[in-house]
Amino acid sequence: MTVPKRSAVALALQVVLLLSGWAVAVGLGLRLRKAPALPPVVAPVVVEGKFDRIFREWSADPRLAGALVGFCLLDENGETVFASPLAGTALCPASSLKTVTTGAALGILGPDFRFETALAATAPLNAQGVIEGNLLLVGGGDPTFAQEDLKKLADAAVAGGLKRVAGRLLVETAVFPQNPVNEHWNWGDIGNAYGAGAFGLNLDHNRLEVRFQPGAQPGAPARFLEGGPAPRDTRWENQVLTGPAGSGDEVVVYSEPYGRTITLSGTVPAGERSFAVAGAIPDPPALAAELLRARLTSAGVNFAEGPGPFPSAARTTLATHQSEPLAEIIDHLHKVSDNLEAQCLFLTIGRKQGTEPAGAVRQYWEKAGIEFIGLRLLDGSGLARANMIRPLDLARVNLAARRGPHGQRFYESLSASANGHVRGKIGGMSGVKTQVGFIRTTQGRELTFALLGNGLPVDRGFWQRLEELLQTVRTTEL
Repeated sequence: MTVPKRSAVALALQVVLLLSGWAVAVGLGLRLRKAPALPPVVAPVVVEGKFDRIFREWSADPRLAGALVGFCLLDENGETVFASPLAGTALCPASSLKTVTTGAALGILGPDFRFETALAATAPLNAQGVIEGNLLLVGGGDPTFAQEDLKKLADAAVAGGLKRVAGRLLVETAVFPQNPVNEHWNWGDIGNAYGAGAFGLNLDHNRLEVRFQPGAQPGAPARFLEGGPAPRDTRWENQVLTGPAGSGDEVVVYSEPYGRTITLSGTVPAGERSFAVAGAIPDPPALAAELLRARLTSAGVNFAEGPGPFPSAARTTLATHQSEPLAEIIDHLHKVSDNLEAQCLFLTIGRKQGTEPAGAVRQYWEKAGIEFIGLRLLDGSGLARANMIRPLDLARVNLAARRGPHGQRFYESLSASANGHVRGKIGGMSGVKTQVGFIRTTQGRELTFALLGNGLPVDRGFWQRLEELLQTVRTTEL
């Protein structure tokens, strides 16, 4: 095709303008805005030195072949002492991410913060012991609220003179989002005890126990013996088989939030008379309502179940329960790596700040001077595999928490190892093993470290190898 001379000139001019970042719509006289510049390429952070040889020799272990391992060390002033080639690459942190949540919780909520659960009414308790309205169990998102606490609320209301409720017993859970599980959690985690959702009203850590009687030989069906606590109308779908003797708990418990069907699959070991497996309560608010009503009814309280409408009146609080202080909850959270407690703190931070939880946590650490690169914060517990953070940023967060107003309390909540010379938080899931914390060197220095390993083989010797690395770091002169 032959292009007319004038059109060719116009075309050449247009190409020149495009290359300079501007475009002209020929014949229309329109000018488009300059194309946005691409973000700068982040150079890998590598700090070498005497620790370079130590880490290279450690990571040369054949068991780490093909894995992604990032390791870094910071001094007391936050300067990078050592950073491996992947220390500046965002990796999955697993449960070591909990320190990002707990450090922010101490700073935003304070170590003395307590969750509160209340028994209230939509009308005052009159002289005859009657509430002309509904009875309300008001959840505060407390992950530690237990059946014993529920009983105490009921007993306090009875001691206060409660005899009759004209309306119904309702549970308020609006303190947290309606969906108690994170959309990025694996379906195979939800329903298991460690994957219990965070409800506005939690009960007994939202955990239940299921018992099985294994069959006579591997492959035979395992008999379902009992399960609970769970709402009365819960259905148990048992598909569990018998595994080899000594094979342990290979059961997957699955249930949807607020559902009434719990599906059980996998295996339990042969040779056991009664084998227990932990699962998640699918509807803690409903279970709490059942138990509270039963407790009050046994004490003589009558529920008329009237539909209303009832006289408009200010809400009346009959009894309250407060959790242990936040600092003590964090002690337990770090010790056992409790996902529910971490998620409840995460959601409470968002509520306190009046914004989305991940944004509130991120903003807190950015104000502390952390410049995140590649951060993907999806939950507060690290259960979501799509969480991503650089080892350097995870270490800097922990150092900022250590140097913050509650730094010593944060430090003491971390698990001690190496005769107390290491304090840290580990994380682990299939293919992922991590640790972040602090090392006290033989010279009396305190270094902050983070090691994130992704794509690791199933090898129970990893933690021993990590302890060896930290011990070498501890005894190496800076």
